[in-house]
Amino acid sequence: MPAKYWAFFVFLFVVGTILGLVIENANLGAAEQSNLEGLMVWTSTNITGWGTIITNAPTYFVSLFNALFWNFSFLTGGWVYVKWLVWAPLMAMMVWGLIYTFVGRST
Repeated sequence: MPAKYWAFFVFLFVVGTILGLVIENANLGAAEQSNLEGLMVWTSTNITGWGTIITNAPTYFVSLFNALFWNFSFLTGGWVYVKWLVWAPLMAMMVWGLIYTFVGRST
């Protein structure tokens, strides 16, 4: 498969993730914390020392996991099936594209 197809699938996955993060942030109430806010915790928090970094690390990694697996709050009910139909092939292509990029082909 040509490299332009790999790049296209990786682009789709990244754009879909960014759109999901932006849409999710718009749909949440003030009491809930979105994945986008969790990923941006390092810029929104006044980091005063190692204690702040250590306490924010779990939030960051949970948000990173949710972003990678498209575990957004607005994808509930019937949208879960659409998520798996779209996300699974894109995630597989992204992982394979990364492997293909770093390992390469031996000819």
